[in-house]
Amino acid sequence: MITDADLRTSFRTFVVDQAEPWHRAHLGRLYVLWDAWNARFFHGQLAPPYILFSPPESARAYGDCAGVSSFGGRAQIRIRPSLLTGTHRHLRAGDDFAEGRARFVADVLLHECIHQWHFEITGQTEESYHGHGPAFAAMCNQIGEPLGLPPVRAMKRRGKDKDLPSCAQWPICVRHPLYYLGAYVLGQAEDDQVDGDDQADADQAEQGNPLAALLDQILTHIDAGRIPQARTELARLRRMV
Repeated sequence: MITDADLRTSFRTFVVDQAEPWHRAHLGRLYVLWDAWNARFFHGQLAPPYILFSPPESARAYGDCAGVSSFGGRAQIRIRPSLLTGTHRHLRAGDDFAEGRARFVADVLLHECIHQWHFEITGQTEESYHGHGPAFAAMCNQIGEPLGLPPVRAMKRRGKDKDLPSCAQWPICVRHPLYYLGAYVLGQAEDDQVDGDDQADADQAEQGNPLAALLDQILTHIDAGRIPQARTELARLRRMV
């Protein structure tokens, strides 16, 4: 009988050795990264997921992770293919930006690996936080520290860490602006993927005083070193005045 672990290992072997050239190259690169991260950050406890280039469930998401795959297997990670091809509106197309797009997609996978860890190992799926609660933030910070990344908070803006970036956008929201080699042109922190209390707070602020709310957002981006996002908001401000 074929076990779940056998099937997942066979899937990865097929992708790396026999998939169509484009998929073999790009998914193969992601599986190499996944192996390294599993050993370094997750104690080698994870089994290979089904990594797919396929649109995630949410129209706004770059990727997602499911404890059960679409065909009933375990641990499915989907990554939006337009991120890699450069047809997504947040990424620049062209060969000059291919490596930057690959770095961006790798960061999406790293984010989803933490979801896989909580699905399969800890059971802390934090549904009331849409998966981005204190346990998820803690793992982001544990991994981010040796990578030199600033800390993040849980999705809901609460307590002493409320001014930190949300882990819902980690690690993209805390990467240096030059890390993606100019490929990333529109930040998640523009609220395109903000969840829960973050979005509610932003909506409430905009209803009260749109200009003030936008200025506050620009200052927040600058303080966090998110210069491209700040420039995007400044462009919005210029259109409003």
